[in-house]
Amino acid sequence: MATTDTPDAPEPPSALQYLNLIKPPAGFKPRSGCLLLRPDAQGAIREFVKKAYEDYVLGCPQPWYLSTLIQVNVFNALVQNGIALGFSDRWQRKGVISPFSIIGPVQSCDFYPLNLQPTTLQRTVPHHPWIDLFPIPQMRDNILLSLRHLDMDELCGDLLDVKPGLDGKPSLIVWGDPWDLRGWEASPLFLQKWGWMLEGCRDILQATNYWRESRGEDKILF
Repeated sequence: MATTDTPDAPEPPSALQYLNLIKPPAGFKPRSGCLLLRPDAQGAIREFVKKAYEDYVLGCPQPWYLSTLIQVNVFNALVQNGIALGFSDRWQRKGVISPFSIIGPVQSCDFYPLNLQPTTLQRTVPHHPWIDLFPIPQMRDNILLSLRHLDMDELCGDLLDVKPGLDGKPSLIVWGDPWDLRGWEASPLFLQKWGWMLEGCRDILQATNYWRESRGEDKILF
């Protein structure tokens, strides 16, 4: 019986390829706001990736690379989730409304990764689409419930600023597939500052302790 060859799965894009996929639209100028939306932040990540790779080849990595790599991994994870949701580069712009909350016929989202499928709040509360990129449904809802009081620029800076010498920042850490919340971890400083954002997010709290225990660290009591 004849068999049909199936093509090999494509290699995942590199960090630089992801950045090229989300480069800002022509004529877009940097403005204050979430670092995820600013071309200068994308440029900083490009420079970091280039420098880190060069030093790796030369056998002289720098100690501060680890903390910066955490931010780069979060950036890449959010970009990958944006690609998984089919968002175009328009989602980078200021003032853009998530397609999930635009009034119109309800579209099926069953083909999206389970943890990225929109919640009822995402469908009803107008918001910027970068909130949709976190693979933690209850966290997204907690953010939407606090939009009036939440400094999104501060949150974005904590998670994505790639300047050297920023050890000790509140951060999320990505260990696995970006759309699988079991591959995410919240740092103790993130829990201290933004812990309310993870209220009711039992899975991410369990994942955090899983990754901590795998490193021989004590569990966090929530």
